[in-house]
Amino acid sequence: GTDFMAEVVVYNTGKKGVYEEVALTHIFPSGWEIHNERMDPNSTIDTSQFEYQDIRDDRIYTYFNVKQNDKKVFKVLLNASYLGKYYLPMVKVEAMYDGTINARIPGQWVAVEK
Repeated sequence: GTDFMAEVVVYNTGKKGVYEEVALTHIFPSGWEIHNERMDPNSTIDTSQFEYQDIRDDRIYTYFNVKQNDKKVFKVLLNASYLGKYYLPMVKVEAMYDGTINARIPGQWVAVEK
């Protein structure tokens, strides 16, 4: 039942100008629950970081642009809801119409313990 924050930082290295129509795919283990801050009237979520965000049961798709030599920071409030060992899938970001612009963080095993 512990709340915690996941943070993803996306950098534009500046080698290809503005990164347009970028998609961030962030899938979470089944033992974690996503706290949808848009449903919280006291939320302080910064929606200026993205154009559109689709929050599902176990994943979040975020779409945005990144200026040259700039970065975007995306934070997600999560809850470790169920005890057990789970696989955290890779986090990936890619320009939707330019396959040469992409980055991935490998997946890993995580444990929710008392």
